[in-house]
Amino acid sequence: MEANTSERSVRQGGFSLIEILVVCVLLVALSAGMYSFMAGKSKPGEKARAPLERAHDPECINNLSQLRQALLMAQSSDENNKYPPKLTDLKGMPQSFFSCPESHEPYQYDPETGTVKCTRAGHEKY
Repeated sequence: MEANTSERSVRQGGFSLIEILVVCVLLVALSAGMYSFMAGKSKPGEKARAPLERAHDPECINNLSQLRQALLMAQSSDENNKYPPKLTDLKGMPQSFFSCPESHEPYQYDPETGTVKCTRAGHEKY
Protein backbone atom coordinates (compact mmCIF):
# COMPACT_ATOMS: atom_id res chain seq x y z
CA MET A 1 0.00 0.00 0.00
CA GLU A 2 2.91 2.35 0.66
CA ALA A 3 4.18 1.89 -2.85
CA ASN A 4 0.84 3.02 -4.22
CA THR A 5 0.78 6.31 -2.26
CA SER A 6 4.35 7.18 -3.15
CA GLU A 7 3.58 6.79 -6.84
CA ARG A 8 0.58 9.11 -6.59
CA SER A 9 2.43 11.88 -4.81
CA VAL A 10 5.08 12.07 -7.51
CA ARG A 11 3.87 14.48 -10.18
CA GLN A 12 5.39 15.24 -13.52
CA GLY A 13 6.58 18.85 -13.96
CA GLY A 14 4.81 21.13 -16.46
CA PHE A 15 1.41 22.67 -17.04
CA SER A 16 -1.84 21.04 -18.02
CA LEU A 17 -3.60 21.94 -21.25
CA ILE A 18 -6.37 23.78 -19.36
CA GLU A 19 -3.86 26.00 -17.55
CA ILE A 20 -2.17 26.93 -20.81
CA LEU A 21 -5.51 27.72 -22.49
CA VAL A 22 -6.61 29.92 -19.56
CA VAL A 23 -3.37 31.92 -19.77
CA CYS A 24 -3.77 32.31 -23.56
CA VAL A 25 -7.34 33.59 -23.18
CA LEU A 26 -6.24 36.11 -20.55
CA LEU A 27 -3.39 37.33 -22.75
CA VAL A 28 -5.70 37.79 -25.74
CA ALA A 29 -8.22 39.73 -23.62
CA LEU A 30 -5.52 41.98 -22.18
CA SER A 31 -3.91 42.63 -25.55
CA ALA A 32 -7.27 43.53 -27.11
CA GLY A 33 -7.93 46.02 -24.34
CA MET A 34 -4.46 47.51 -24.58
CA TYR A 35 -4.68 47.80 -28.36
CA SER A 36 -7.85 49.86 -28.19
CA PHE A 37 -6.27 52.02 -25.46
CA MET A 38 -3.02 52.58 -27.35
CA ALA A 39 -4.80 53.21 -30.64
CA GLY A 40 -6.76 55.99 -28.96
CA LYS A 41 -10.21 54.68 -29.77
CA SER A 42 -12.34 55.96 -26.95
CA LYS A 43 -15.85 55.75 -28.40
CA PRO A 44 -17.45 53.23 -30.76
CA GLY A 45 -17.38 54.43 -34.36
CA GLU A 46 -14.69 57.02 -33.66
CA LYS A 47 -11.55 56.88 -35.77
CA ALA A 48 -8.57 55.64 -33.81
CA ARG A 49 -5.64 58.02 -33.47
CA ALA A 50 -2.12 56.90 -32.72
CA PRO A 51 -0.45 58.08 -29.51
CA LEU A 52 2.05 60.15 -31.50
CA GLU A 53 -0.84 62.02 -33.14
CA ARG A 54 -2.52 62.57 -29.78
CA ALA A 55 0.76 63.89 -28.36
CA HIS A 56 0.37 67.03 -30.49
CA ASP A 57 -3.03 67.87 -28.97
CA PRO A 58 -1.68 69.69 -25.88
CA GLU A 59 0.73 71.63 -28.08
CA CYS A 60 -2.15 72.78 -30.30
CA ILE A 61 -4.22 73.74 -27.25
CA ASN A 62 -1.28 75.69 -25.85
CA ASN A 63 -0.67 77.50 -29.17
CA LEU A 64 -4.32 78.54 -29.41
CA SER A 65 -4.38 79.69 -25.80
CA GLN A 66 -1.23 81.78 -26.25
CA LEU A 67 -2.58 83.30 -29.46
CA ARG A 68 -5.89 84.20 -27.82
CA GLN A 69 -4.12 85.88 -24.91
CA ALA A 70 -1.85 87.80 -27.29
CA LEU A 71 -4.89 88.90 -29.31
CA LEU A 72 -6.63 90.18 -26.18
CA MET A 73 -3.51 92.10 -25.20
CA ALA A 74 -3.19 93.55 -28.72
CA GLN A 75 -6.86 94.56 -28.68
CA SER A 76 -6.60 96.24 -25.29
CA SER A 77 -3.51 98.22 -26.36
CA ASP A 78 -5.11 99.39 -29.63
CA GLU A 79 -6.61 102.89 -29.70
CA ASN A 80 -9.72 101.72 -31.57
CA ASN A 81 -10.03 98.51 -29.52
CA LYS A 82 -9.62 96.37 -32.67
CA TYR A 83 -7.88 93.09 -33.24
CA PRO A 84 -4.84 92.92 -35.56
CA PRO A 85 -5.74 92.28 -39.23
CA LYS A 86 -3.47 89.18 -39.40
CA LEU A 87 -2.15 86.73 -36.82
CA THR A 88 1.39 87.34 -38.05
CA ASP A 89 1.06 90.99 -36.96
CA LEU A 90 1.37 89.84 -33.34
CA LYS A 91 4.80 90.83 -32.04
CA GLY A 92 7.02 88.40 -30.18
CA MET A 93 5.23 85.21 -31.24
CA PRO A 94 7.27 82.40 -32.83
CA GLN A 95 6.23 81.35 -36.34
CA SER A 96 5.42 77.84 -35.06
CA PHE A 97 2.50 79.27 -33.05
CA PHE A 98 0.56 80.29 -36.16
CA SER A 99 -0.14 76.76 -37.44
CA CYS A 100 -1.25 73.41 -36.09
CA PRO A 101 1.73 71.31 -34.94
CA GLU A 102 0.16 68.15 -36.36
CA SER A 103 -1.21 69.19 -39.76
CA HIS A 104 1.00 72.29 -40.23
CA GLU A 105 -2.02 74.15 -41.62
CA PRO A 106 -2.40 77.77 -40.50
CA TYR A 107 -5.04 78.51 -37.89
CA GLN A 108 -8.26 80.18 -39.02
CA TYR A 109 -8.46 83.72 -37.72
CA ASP A 110 -11.37 86.14 -37.82
CA PRO A 111 -10.08 89.68 -37.20
CA GLU A 112 -13.61 91.01 -36.58
CA THR A 113 -14.29 88.79 -33.57
CA GLY A 114 -10.71 87.81 -32.67
CA THR A 115 -11.47 84.09 -32.75
CA VAL A 116 -8.74 81.59 -33.62
CA LYS A 117 -9.59 77.99 -34.57
CA CYS A 118 -7.69 74.93 -35.68
CA THR A 119 -8.69 73.34 -38.99
CA ARG A 120 -7.43 69.85 -38.12
CA ALA A 121 -10.13 67.20 -37.72
CA GLY A 122 -10.45 66.40 -34.03
CA HIS A 123 -9.11 69.81 -32.95
CA GLU A 124 -12.32 71.78 -33.61
CA LYS A 125 -13.24 71.81 -29.93
CA TYR A 126 -10.06 73.63 -28.85
